[in-house]
Amino acid sequence: MLSIRNVRKTFEAGTAGAHTVLDGVSLHLEPAEFVTIIGSNGAGKSTLFAVIAGSVFPDEGSIILDGRDISREKEHQRARGIGRLFQDPRHGTAPGLTIEENLALVYSRASGRFPLSLALRSADRSLFRQVLSRLDMGLEDRLKTPVGSLSGGQRQALTLLIATLVPPKLLLLDEHTAALDPVTAKKVLNLTRDITAAHGITTLMITHNISSALEMGTRTIMMNKGRLVMDLRGGERAGLSVEDLLARYKTTVHENLDSDKILLDVEKA
Repeated sequence: MLSIRNVRKTFEAGTAGAHTVLDGVSLHLEPAEFVTIIGSNGAGKSTLFAVIAGSVFPDEGSIILDGRDISREKEHQRARGIGRLFQDPRHGTAPGLTIEENLALVYSRASGRFPLSLALRSADRSLFRQVLSRLDMGLEDRLKTPVGSLSGGQRQALTLLIATLVPPKLLLLDEHTAALDPVTAKKVLNLTRDITAAHGITTLMITHNISSALEMGTRTIMMNKGRLVMDLRGGERAGLSVEDLLARYKTTVHENLDSDKILLDVEKA
């Protein structure tokens, strides 16, 4: 479904400040597969997402999505099949528009109707209320509320809903719960699991929380210095604890996993 083939990316190539952030990355995902990604700061995780989404072009290699080479497609072209959530809940929604208007923008685009038509059909509003009710946040009764007035957790949950209202072929989650408090983060993760499973959405999720990385989906990959250094799945992954994974990482790359976010999260566990 998604094939990343020998992707390389170097920033400031040909200068003294040249820095290789992706060094021959290859990865294949089957349809509906949910893969979590962890790694140290600067491992190349977010750059990998940028290359997949089209905000950065690779120097070498290719990105194949659903049998089509999208390596040189522009970001807005890929956005038709790729949903993306960021760490900051403010990304992905228009704060000055209401909840209803944000949902209508996405839905009208998919249905071929003019965005924000003067007459939203009652069937549309009924659908919006129905999908919002799944969030269990009371947003189905606040369709006229500006998105900018929502809490961070409400806004991130809404962003997740918007990104999957018309299910994408691929969903990229870039630490999408990192800015939320633990209770809200857990709720958004549960919503993520439910929505992706219900629609069979192929998903990649970057997280600094190793427990979440081992609990979500069925496969975990680890990155280090622009390379994939571990790919865990099935029974091998199921039996791992956080401590086991940290130890295995150290054995594999001969250094500790030195992400401040990860270490802080491990200390809280």
